[in-house]
Amino acid sequence: MATSVDYVESGAGETVLFVPGSYSTPAAWRPIQKLLPPRWRFVATSLCGYGGTDETRSVDDFAMAHELRLVEAVGRCAAGPVHLVGHSFGATVALAAALKGTVEVVSLALFEANPLTLLRHGPHHALFDGTWRVGREFEAAVQAQERDAPARIIDYWGGAGAFEAMPAGVQDYCRQTAPANVLDWRTVFSFEMTTGDCARVDLPVLLVRGGLANAAMVAITDILAAHLPRVRPAAVPNASHFLITTHAAACAGLLGDFLAEASRA
Repeated sequence: MATSVDYVESGAGETVLFVPGSYSTPAAWRPIQKLLPPRWRFVATSLCGYGGTDETRSVDDFAMAHELRLVEAVGRCAAGPVHLVGHSFGATVALAAALKGTVEVVSLALFEANPLTLLRHGPHHALFDGTWRVGREFEAAVQAQERDAPARIIDYWGGAGAFEAMPAGVQDYCRQTAPANVLDWRTVFSFEMTTGDCARVDLPVLLVRGGLANAAMVAITDILAAHLPRVRPAAVPNASHFLITTHAAACAGLLGDFLAEASRA
C-alpha cells in the first residue's frame, strides 16, 4: 500500500469521491465541483504515481489491486457510503472498485471510462488490437526518452493537437509522469472485464462520453450502456476525452442532476 495518498476534502453533506485519470490530480475536478450545488462533501485523490500519491506498482507488478487499495484507503478516510465519480482510467478504477465491493458505493458516475478488455472479443477486436499497439508504441517511446511521448496518448484519446493545446505547465507534468502512464496502460490491459461483470454492477450509473470520442471509446461506452443494469448514458456535444475540463458546465449539469436523483433513491 502507498505510504502517501492524496486526500482533499471540502464541503459537507453526502460524500462524493472523485477519482481523476492519468496525468491528473484532484485539481482536475475543481471546475465541476465549483458548479455543483453546495449540498455535497467532496473528497478527491490521485491515482498511483500522480500528485501526492506514491507509486506502488512496477513493470513486474501492475495489477489493478494497487489502485483498488488506494480507493479503499480513501474510502476509509471518508468514512461511510460514497457516490463514486471517475474520469478515463480513473473511471475504470472506479468501476473496478464498485465490482469488488469493498467500498460502499451509492452510485457511480463514469466520464469516458476505458475498460479496454471489453473490446477484446466480438466485433470490436480490431479496435482492441489498435489500442494495444498505441499503448505498446507509447511505452517504447517513453523508454527511448522521447520528449513528447505523452502526446501519443493524449492525442489518441483527445484528438490530433490535444497535447499541443495544453498549457506548458500541464505538458511538463505529463512528461514527468509518463512512466506512471506506462503502468496505467499495463494495468488497464491486465484488468479483465466482461459483459457479465457489467451486469453485476447493480447501482445507478451515469455513463458519459464526449460527442467527439474516438471509435474505441464509442464502442466501450456502447457495450457498457448495453450491459449495465441501471445506466443513464449521455454524450456531451462537441467534447472529446478531456470533457471534464473543456466542458465542465455540461458535465456538472449531468452530474448534479444524477447525484440528486441517486440521493433520493
